[in-house]
This record gives sequence, structure tokens and C-alpha cells, in this order.
Amino acid sequence: MWILGWLRWPKLSSLYNLTLNVFSYAFWPLKRLLPSSTSNPSWGDHEHKSNGEQTHANTCKSSAEDSHNIIIRRAGQRSDNHELLIIGIFAEVYLIDKNFIRKIPRSQSEEDMRPIIREAQIYEILGVHPRIAEWLSIGRFDHVDIKYYPHGDLANYCQNNNIATELRSKWFQQILEAIVVIHSHDVIHSDLALRQFFLDDELNVRLGDFNSAQYPDHLSLGYEKASHCLPRDYNLPNSKASDIFALGSTLYELVAGMAPYSDLTGPKSDDPDVIKAQILRQREVDHEIESRYKNNVFPDVSGLFGGAIILACWRGQFSEAKEALDVYLNQDI
Repeated sequence: MWILGWLRWPKLSSLYNLTLNVFSYAFWPLKRLLPSSTSNPSWGDHEHKSNGEQTHANTCKSSAEDSHNIIIRRAGQRSDNHELLIIGIFAEVYLIDKNFIRKIPRSQSEEDMRPIIREAQIYEILGVHPRIAEWLSIGRFDHVDIKYYPHGDLANYCQNNNIATELRSKWFQQILEAIVVIHSHDVIHSDLALRQFFLDDELNVRLGDFNSAQYPDHLSLGYEKASHCLPRDYNLPNSKASDIFALGSTLYELVAGMAPYSDLTGPKSDDPDVIKAQILRQREVDHEIESRYKNNVFPDVSGLFGGAIILACWRGQFSEAKEALDVYLNQDI
């Protein structure tokens, strides 16, 4: 989900992204985080959306959350076969026996446990599918085990490799297919971005990271970052429309090689003064992006592969992801 960015361990180069995300989370969108006079949310709970939604979420916990006897292993208890990969705000991520990835809550607190439980619930709903990351801890809700995909996520793979046109075209279609799959189960991902898609051994796309997802009677635990976020009433539940808008930004990432309006932040730098300046400007950037989206001002997609589909996603011209897939399959783009 779009909460505090992952701190990759021990590479401190990711501190740049972490710091930007910390600042962005603190201010974007601000109206979703401000407490109302009728409730008193915990500011330490990064999962909270709006106060009304949080109250609803507390009353709509699934039977799975209530019925499973959850015993959380403290994050500090590690085995020799556990290679720590990532420390997140609510979870630690390990590579186990160089075979699969395990997410565990960092503590026994509800705010740390709930995203893990939610992700397990979503995998249980979706079942086995070639467009979905393979869930291995079936029936367990105290942690999430996912098959290890050595090629990593699609965002990093595209940044570090030259991608053939045919392969990019295949991924464009498979990303669309993945959203069709989850929406057919009434699951709203709520944080679609290129980084949420993994590449299996055959370089096929698999969608994962469902820890902020929404499904019927269970509101989402998060939302998209500004470049992927449909401007809307943030007190309302996320929707297929918000997912499809984020789908447009995700496909743009794939074909343009960068997130929408990423140029507003400026180039990455190791200079502390540059980083500080960008952090201070991030709130302004996020609101500028939101303002442009509200006014139907989108990045130029002319000449981009699949540009018409991307623009239609942003403009809300698809009510279902399947419509976008059908357009892709039935026209020469």
C-alpha cells in the first residue's frame, strides 16, 4: 500500500525514496488524515483512511479476523534460514530458504496485524491464478508466504533491463488481465502501481501486495499515491473506478518508463540539500498532480503504445477493466 516506503536493508540508497514517502504520507491527501470532532483515531495507525471509514472498518471485520487464533512471532526472533530483505512500517519481509517470501507483522498490535490478515484474506478469495502471485501459507492468517520471484517486481526490472517491444506488449495485456481477475471477485486493490506486479520464471506478470485491498463489507486499508490517485471524495470507499484510474497510471509507467508527473519532483540525487528541497516540495507536488487530474489534465500519451487505453482509464471511460482488455485485444495499437 502507499504508506511509508520500504527501507531496503542494508542499502541506504533507498533512504531517498523512504524519506519522500514519509513526507508524502504525512501530507497527501491531508483531508484523509485530519481527525474529526466525533472520533479520535490513532495517528500511529498508518492504515487509517478517514475517520468514518475507520469506524466502519472496525465494525466490519471479517469472520476470518475474529475466528483465527493468531499468534504473532515477534519481529526480533529470527532463524538462520531467514534472510531479512525489507523492513516496512508494519511488517518485516524475509526470504526463507531462498525459496519463498514471508511477511510477518512487526508487533502484535492491531495496526501491524491487520494488513497481514487482509492480504491473506485476499489471496484466499482470489485462489490460484496465473496472473496472481502464488500464496503458499494457505489457511494461515498470522503471516503471508508468497512464492519467491527472483526477477523481482516489474518496476525495478524495467529500470534495470532493456525491454523488447513484444515483451512490453505482453505485460500490458497481462496487467489488464490481472485487474479483470481481481475485479471479478469484487476485490479492489487500492494501491495499483507497477511495483505491485512480479515476474515469474517465464517473465509473466503476477499481481501481489494486497495488504490495503478492499472487498465487500471490508473497506480498504489504504489508497494510491498521488500520481496514481483518482481525485474523489476520500470519505467514500475505494472503487473499481479508482482502481481503473490507477491502472492507467500503472500502464503509463510501463510504456513511458516513469510515473505520471514524476518530473515535477525533479531528478533523484544523493545531495542532501537537493533531497531536503524535494522533500519540502513534495506536498506541493502532490496537490499539483491532484489539481491537474481534477481538471482532466493528464500526461501526454500521444505516440505511446496503448496511449488511447491509458487516457480512457484516466478519463473514466471504462466502467470495467474487462472493457479496457477487450479494446486492447480488438484494436491495432
